[in-house]
Amino acid sequence: MNSNGYILRLDDLSVGYDKPLLKHISLRFTAPMVIGLIGNNGKGKTTLLRSLSGLHRPDTGKILLNEADVYGLTSAGRSRLISLNFSSNHISFPVSVFELVSMGRYPYNNHWAGLTENDRLIIENALEQCQALQFKEKPVTSLSDGERQKVFIAKSIAQQTPVMLFDEPTAFLDYASKKHFFQVMKKLAEDQERIIVISSHDIDFLTAYADNLLMIGNEETVLFGSTEDISQTTYFKDHFTKK
Repeated sequence: MNSNGYILRLDDLSVGYDKPLLKHISLRFTAPMVIGLIGNNGKGKTTLLRSLSGLHRPDTGKILLNEADVYGLTSAGRSRLISLNFSSNHISFPVSVFELVSMGRYPYNNHWAGLTENDRLIIENALEQCQALQFKEKPVTSLSDGERQKVFIAKSIAQQTPVMLFDEPTAFLDYASKKHFFQVMKKLAEDQERIIVISSHDIDFLTAYADNLLMIGNEETVLFGSTEDISQTTYFKDHFTKK
């Protein structure tokens, strides 16, 4: 990790498909930081995450990580810097849990030489962090939705990227596992100087563990600030609280 901390910058960014969903976003995220990404359905949260990860080229603007253009990097180069975890992690072939998490090490190792002892330690540590070490030899297809989700989160952790992006990572987790996930992310950000962006409808957990909120409102507007400040806005109270 960069001892000086990573900086992720969005420079006049517009993203979308047939038409822009979000327009002219200019923001700066500095490690260590956990960011909660919130917004109603269809507002562009997943599209933004895909753009940040390098999977969906923005309509306009740049995404810079320590001044390097994300879209100027090779696929392997991006994979060593940015990871993306989706909520729907379907898999149809019976690869073992250990083998699936080992895919997070692909950007770093020689595929022909196989895993190093250090790789194996990283994989087992990631599984342990996600409370999934006990079924490391099981086929992923034999797991419940919640167990499978923990495994894919472990794969992201094993990838050891300074920027981690999550799209509804707690969708299939029970309450205790959701709490554990957010605690792990908070500790990872602080201990390893990471920028972690979590798109989630678990607003209570986001407000408890995220340092900042990135809120997508109406008319492609985006508001970014401390969790305390954003949670006091009228839009947040109208759309993301029970009262």
